[in-house]
Amino acid sequence: MLAALVVLGSCNSDPEYEQLNEDSDCLLVEIAPEGGLSDDDDSAGDDDDSAGDDDDSGGQSSSEISLFARPGLFADGLLGTAFVSPGGGPAGTHFLITVVLVDNGEESGNPTEVVDRVSVSVDNGALSIREFDMEPSPADESRWTITLGAGGDAESTIREASLCIGVYAEIVE
Repeated sequence: MLAALVVLGSCNSDPEYEQLNEDSDCLLVEIAPEGGLSDDDDSAGDDDDSAGDDDDSGGQSSSEISLFARPGLFADGLLGTAFVSPGGGPAGTHFLITVVLVDNGEESGNPTEVVDRVSVSVDNGALSIREFDMEPSPADESRWTITLGAGGDAESTIREASLCIGVYAEIVE
């Protein structure tokens, strides 16, 4: 009886995953006080008397990247697209991170059918690196989301955060 308990106790029930995309699939978010975000267009069309462009979003529009599979995993290397909105803001801002996987309509080799987990690793420079699992949409199997807040003092915090997206398939033995 004791031997059976030892065997049961040594079984790891947590699934293992293989990362399908490149480690370099990262979005950059600038955390800075209002008016302190990068604004580097000094062109003649920049008439706001600042060192920045005339984008009415204050430098906080969304940003996006394409997510590519590691070589040889899929016939078409594109896994999907990742978005973050807004693209920057002061500490206290909540950022919506969305991943939309490609649905190529195939039963085999379809990212929507293969992906079991999507995560975002947040690197705040000297602060920390933390990984968060994104939630799959109950209505759209190609969409995964998470909302994260930027910590710090809204008046003085200035940093760039790297949001690296991980797209995974469960390893089935």
